[in-house]
Amino acid sequence: MMDSVRMARTLGWAGIIPLIIANLGVWKGYGVVALTLGNMYAAIILSFLGAIHWGLAMNREYSDDAPMLMIWSVIPALWGFFALWWSAPVALALLILGFIGQWFADFRLDKRLSLPAWFLPLRSGLTAAVVSLLGLLLLQLYAGF
Repeated sequence: MMDSVRMARTLGWAGIIPLIIANLGVWKGYGVVALTLGNMYAAIILSFLGAIHWGLAMNREYSDDAPMLMIWSVIPALWGFFALWWSAPVALALLILGFIGQWFADFRLDKRLSLPAWFLPLRSGLTAAVVSLLGLLLLQLYAGF
């Protein structure tokens, strides 16, 4: 059986596959469809990352941290939702900013709470990958691939 750290790494890195496929789709000529699906997937993942804060708040039900954790937990979902209302380039830029903002929130969270030692390094690597893949989508959009 796989331990939880290996499972988190495996699932986390597997989670970027749809963004790789979106990039390949744009490159292969499926522009609008691939770009739209990539943006939608990124918004969903951003929402998932906010949910981490909700779970931590539930674990700290009577802590002074719980209300702020719950408030923050919905911001990435709302950010992703509203990003999708804009044109593809603006949505990509907003999603990139959302992932960077979420990384800073997780960095701050890691300093305040006793999270597993593997959490922030994994989040950092995945954030770098997602931001790079979204940036590549943006580049392809402007380069006309």
